[in-house]
Amino acid sequence: MSTERFQVERDGGEVTLQVEVPREAIEAKGRDLLELARTRLSIPGFRSGRAPDHLVLRYYGEEEFARDLKEELVEEWLGRALEELGLHPVTTPRVETTAYARGERLAFRARFAVLPEVAVPDELPIEVPEPPPAVVTEEELHGVLAGLRRDAAVLEPKEGPAEEGDVVRLQRGGRDWEGEATASRPIGRQLLGVTPGTTVTLADEEGHAEAFTVARVYRVVLPSPEETARHYGHPSWEAFEGAVRARLVEIAEAQRRRAWRLGALDAAADALWVEVPSSLLAEAVAEEEKELGIPPSERPRLEEAVRRKLRREILAQRLAEAKGLLPSPEEVEAIAGAVERDPEAVHAGLVIERAADWIIAHARRAA
Repeated sequence: MSTERFQVERDGGEVTLQVEVPREAIEAKGRDLLELARTRLSIPGFRSGRAPDHLVLRYYGEEEFARDLKEELVEEWLGRALEELGLHPVTTPRVETTAYARGERLAFRARFAVLPEVAVPDELPIEVPEPPPAVVTEEELHGVLAGLRRDAAVLEPKEGPAEEGDVVRLQRGGRDWEGEATASRPIGRQLLGVTPGTTVTLADEEGHAEAFTVARVYRVVLPSPEETARHYGHPSWEAFEGAVRARLVEIAEAQRRRAWRLGALDAAADALWVEVPSSLLAEAVAEEEKELGIPPSERPRLEEAVRRKLRREILAQRLAEAKGLLPSPEEVEAIAGAVERDPEAVHAGLVIERAADWIIAHARRAA
């Protein structure tokens, strides 16, 4: 694809864009930049906006002027090229100047990734088995109920050593922490037997150790089942247990549905040979590494996880575009306001859900 000013080369989702800025545009931008500097610079002996060009340029600095002129031209003409060619980068364009003569010529090259094209047929030659119904075991239910009951407990100060289940308040550097004395956790084991006013050194599983002052030790006084129910706004323990069970089933069903959708996207991405542009993958992995602070040894696992996530997003976006499934801005804004979430996150979630549901509905049925 090419125009008089732009040339485009594609390699899958990787794009190389060549831009030649017309000389008249360079001259016009130079005049605009110089005029702006003339009004902003204070040059002795001249009223504001009245200094001659050569003095304005001297006070501005010729090298600084040339740098700023080039940067503004690149930004403006890269934007023009992307708009005219209908290109939507999904990575930060890497710009390289290929020719520059101040006031006469500017040519540059920009490399970036775009979402690859994906042809989605009306029927998919894949099978997407439905996961089994969501189930909440009695053990899971009782574990959650026990945790909620403990959250509603009263902490009663005690003077003796911390025993199993006690809460220990620790202080260090003007800050407070709380931990549970329990033999079931590494840190909790180290809190067993501590007493108020003493110092305890706690070591984590990686061997990092820090000293804390034991401020207080508390006995956990659990409420009765009926008191617990009333604490959470329910008339009885049976009603509270039923509400908790219903909520757990709701969560489990949401997880089941999510697993089904992600499996559908993965199966379709495999069948349609969806690939992630290499520069997009590299940029996304680098961002995750920086945010998570993971060691280099974990990079292969992180890269595979990011690749799978990006494949799903690419397929979902292209499928939603092709099948008319994109949510409207009004719909996104309404949902974002109702659930108090970022509109971009809401839009992305809707695209994933609708694309996955379309795949499930149009996948080959198992015999």
